[in-house]
Amino acid sequence: MKNFLHLLLITHFFFLFSAANPVHGIQSHPIYPAEESLHPSDSLRLGLVLSGGGALGIAHIGVLEAIEAAGLRIDYITGTSMGSLIGGLYAIGYSTGQLREIALSNNFTELFLDRRQRKFISNFEKLSDARTIVTFPIRETGIDLPLGVIKGQNIYNYLAKLTWSVHDNDDFYTFPIPFAAIGTDIETGEAVVFHSGYLPDALRASISIPSIFTPHPIQNRVYVDGGLARNLPVEDVIQMGANYTIAVDVGTPLQLADSLISFSSILTQTLLYRVQDNVAEQKRLADYVIEVENIQHLSGADFDKAELLIELGRQEAERHLEQFKKLADLQSGNAPKREDLREGEKLEFSQIIIEGNTIYDTQFIIDLIEFQPFGILGPEDIEEKIAKIYSARFIDLVTYRVLSNEDDFTLLITIRENTLDSIQIGLRYESETKASLFLEGNFHNLIFNGSTATTVVRLGDRMRFGLDHIYFGALGTRFGFLTSLSYDSENVEWYEKKERISRFSNSLWRGDFSIGNFLSTNSLVASGIRFEKAEFGGKINPSGIKASESRHHALFLKYVYDDLHRTSYPVDGRRITAEAVFSDKGIYSPADFMHLSLFADHYIRINEFITLNQKIWAGYTTGRELPWNYWFVPNRFDPFHRTISFAGANRYQITSRNVQMASFGIQAEPFYHRFAGIELYAGRFLDQWDFDFSRESTDFGISLRLGALTIAGPIQLILSRNSASGTTSQLQIGYQF
Repeated sequence: MKNFLHLLLITHFFFLFSAANPVHGIQSHPIYPAEESLHPSDSLRLGLVLSGGGALGIAHIGVLEAIEAAGLRIDYITGTSMGSLIGGLYAIGYSTGQLREIALSNNFTELFLDRRQRKFISNFEKLSDARTIVTFPIRETGIDLPLGVIKGQNIYNYLAKLTWSVHDNDDFYTFPIPFAAIGTDIETGEAVVFHSGYLPDALRASISIPSIFTPHPIQNRVYVDGGLARNLPVEDVIQMGANYTIAVDVGTPLQLADSLISFSSILTQTLLYRVQDNVAEQKRLADYVIEVENIQHLSGADFDKAELLIELGRQEAERHLEQFKKLADLQSGNAPKREDLREGEKLEFSQIIIEGNTIYDTQFIIDLIEFQPFGILGPEDIEEKIAKIYSARFIDLVTYRVLSNEDDFTLLITIRENTLDSIQIGLRYESETKASLFLEGNFHNLIFNGSTATTVVRLGDRMRFGLDHIYFGALGTRFGFLTSLSYDSENVEWYEKKERISRFSNSLWRGDFSIGNFLSTNSLVASGIRFEKAEFGGKINPSGIKASESRHHALFLKYVYDDLHRTSYPVDGRRITAEAVFSDKGIYSPADFMHLSLFADHYIRINEFITLNQKIWAGYTTGRELPWNYWFVPNRFDPFHRTISFAGANRYQITSRNVQMASFGIQAEPFYHRFAGIELYAGRFLDQWDFDFSRESTDFGISLRLGALTIAGPIQLILSRNSASGTTSQLQIGYQF
C-alpha cells in the first residue's frame, strides 16, 4: 500500500506546475508601476522574469513577441523550468521567430522518450529487445521505483545542440542578454541560481520536474525543478541589476473549495501551497505582473498545442502594449534589432576527452564513435556519436561540450554509467492464446566484471524459463561468450486439413554455449554447441499417437543482420536471420538431422506516410529423426526468427519440414503512430524440397492490418484469409515475447 501511494504521488506530481482546467481559480490582479516614481530621464534596466508551467511556458514566446513589437529593451532575464528554457535561448540570441519554429517543429513525444536508437544497440540486445514496458531498479534495499520516468538523454542532446554557440562561455552575464536559471538543491530544498557554468546543465537542472525527469547532477550536487523553491524568480533578476521588473506568470493558481472534486485535484492543491506562497511573495517584489490567464483551460502537457499557446500569450501581452511603449520611452537606448542566431557551424576538433568511463575503455569508445583527430564535426554529427555511446550497455547518460582555445577545439564527452540491476515487466494479449506475463531480470557483473546475467519467465499459454549469461571480457572487444539455458512448454494443436484433431504437450530443455561478436552493432556471427531434451505427449489424442522423448546435441551457426529502426511497425531497415543446425553420429549425437533456415524482412520508406515491405522465408531440413522444434510453423513465436506470419492460418495449422514463402506489403501511417496495411502472401509448405512453383502447390493469402504504437506496446487487429485454411481474425496487444 505504501508503494502504491508513492506511485500515485509520482503520477500526480506532474501537475505541480501545470494542472489543467482550474475552475474559478484565485487570481491576483496585475501590479502596475507607479509612473511618477520614474523620471523621464532615467534609463530603465529592465528585468524580465519567466515562470515555470510545463507546456504552458510556450506562451512566453508570444509575450516576447509583444515586448519586441513595443520596442522595449530587455536588459536581464531570469527563468524557472520552461521559463528558463525559453529565456535562456532568447538570452543567447535566438529570435522570437526561431523560438516559434523550435516550439512548432518539435515532436515533444519523441523528445521526451529516452529510447536508445535501435540501429546502435548491440547484436546481443537486438536478439531480445522490445519485450517489456516498465523497468524497476534493484538497489541495496530491494526492488525500487525509478528516480524519474524520463532520464533526459534526448533533451540534453537537444539543449547541447541549441546552445552550441555558447559551449565555451561559462559566464551567463556575458550573453547578449545577461541570464540566470533557477534550480532546487534536492538535499536542502533551497533555490540555486545558475548564472555561470555550462548552460545545458543549468537548463536541464531547472526543468527537472521531480519523478518525471531524473534529478540532474552538477559538480557533486543534485538538482530538481526550480519551481519547487522559486517558480517566479523576481528577486534574482533584481540582484542581477534590474531596476524595473516585469514578471510573467503562466503557472496554475490555487482553486476554490467547490472546484476540488477529485482525489487528483485535492492532491495537486496540497502540492501547490508552497509554490504559490513563494510566487505571491515574488509578485510583491515585481514592478509589473502579467498573468496569462487565457491559457488556464489548457494543460502543462499540451505540447502539441504550441501554436495556440504562443498566440494566447501574445494576445495577453498585447493588452499591455501601451504600458510597454511607455516603459520603452523611459529607456535611454533603443532595443537592438535581433537577427536570427546562426546555426551551429562545423568545427575542426583536434582531440577528444572522455570522462566517467570505468567499464568501457577509452579506446573502445573512440573506435565506437569513429573519432578522427582534426575531423570536421557539427552538432548533428556529434549527436549521432553520442547516440552510439548511449545505446551501449551500462550507459545511463552521455553529455558533451565543445571546449576551445582560440582556434583549437576539443570535444569533451562525459559518461554516467549504470550498473544497477533491474526487473522488467511485459504484458501481451492475443485473441488466440489470451493473456501472457513476461518477467525479465538483468544482473550486471554477477560472476565477472563485464558480464550480464538475464533471467526470463513467461507465464501463459506458452511457458518459458530462461537464463542467459554473457561475458564481454574487458569490454574492449566486440566478442563475447554466451551461455543460454532454457525450458519451454506449450500445447501444440494438431490439424488435418482445416480441422483440429489432437492436442499435445511439448516440452524442451535447451543449453546453448556459443561465441560471437555480440557487442557489435551490424552483422552478428555466432557459433557453438547445443544440448536438447524434448518431450512430446498427447493431451487430446484420438489418433493414439505415442508419447516420445529425445535427447541430442548439435552444432549450430547463426547469422543476424539487423538495422531496423524499431521492432514494431518499422518504416526503414532490414532484418536477416539465418541458422544452421547439424546433429550427427559423427559428433556422438544420437539424432541425425540438419536444419537450415533463412528469414529476410526488408522495409523501404517511400515517403513520410508510405512504407513498402518484402519478406522471404526459406527452410530446408534432412533426417528422419527431425525433432519437433525444428519443423517450420508460421504464426508461432520463435526466439530467434520471432513470429513469421502467413495469412489466414492459426498457430500450428500449418507445419512442415521445408518452407518457401514470400510476401509483399504496403504500410501507411496517416497519423502519428497509427498504421494501416495490406500484405499479400505466397507460400509452399513441403515434406520434400522441390522447385515446382506451380499454382496448385502454392498457398496464397492476404491480410489487412490496423494498429498503433502505444505506451503499452503495439496494438494490431489482423483480418486475413488464405486459399487453403480460410479466414481468421486476431487482436494482439503488447510486445512479442
